[in-house]
Amino acid sequence: MSEQRTRVEIGFDSGLIVIATISAKEWDKLQQGLEAGSGVVRFDGEDMAGYHVDVSKVSYVKHEQHVGRVGF
Repeated sequence: MSEQRTRVEIGFDSGLIVIATISAKEWDKLQQGLEAGSGVVRFDGEDMAGYHVDVSKVSYVKHEQHVGRVGF
């Protein structure tokens, strides 16, 4: 069984929006950082990219736990 994935959309004060698909473990790291309200959180995306987010600059976060794929 594959690990549960979460699709996150992070909106920043500047208007920039970052969308990534991450594991549940990485979502937990991001969520803890957001709850702390300050500092930089590092997490890895499914696309093998590393993200560094200054949580004090985040306006909103939207996440979807059930990420489906269309394909054959």
